[in-house]
Amino acid sequence: MRVLMNGPSPSPLGRTILRFFYLYFFLHWGTGLLMFWDKLGFTAASVARYYRGDPDLFMNPRSFSGLLEVTHFHLFAMGLFFVVFCHLLLFTPLRPALKSALTWLLGGAILADLSSGYLVRYLAAEWAWLKLGAFWLLQGVSLILFALLLLTMTKKNPHR
Repeated sequence: MRVLMNGPSPSPLGRTILRFFYLYFFLHWGTGLLMFWDKLGFTAASVARYYRGDPDLFMNPRSFSGLLEVTHFHLFAMGLFFVVFCHLLLFTPLRPALKSALTWLLGGAILADLSSGYLVRYLAAEWAWLKLGAFWLLQGVSLILFALLLLTMTKKNPHR
């Protein structure tokens, strides 16, 4: 409980734990980028095709149960990701307005990313632009957070 109130420990073990967390996050970030490219592609047409199917390519549309299953697991994982990153952000020397903006951007990007697949599948293919925008916003904000947290960790006293 003390760590939740006082922030990550400046001890060598605490810094080692953070280094591994950042390493795993960076690997997760990179593999997520590769998986999105491999499965959905980086165009609105390819994203729409992934969710809505394409008879010419013998691709079935995503089923509701398939979308729900992916959403179920991502809600937990992304919620945990949000809490960890925003918690670490609280202990940085950044201005409160910047912390708040990054928190809202990250939360909004996660919600848009999780919901946009349903919009593409069940409302219109044009929502693929939201899926692409949410993905790139999520990737960008999380990379900015990663960089800021890494820079903060390298300072002598990150709790100033």
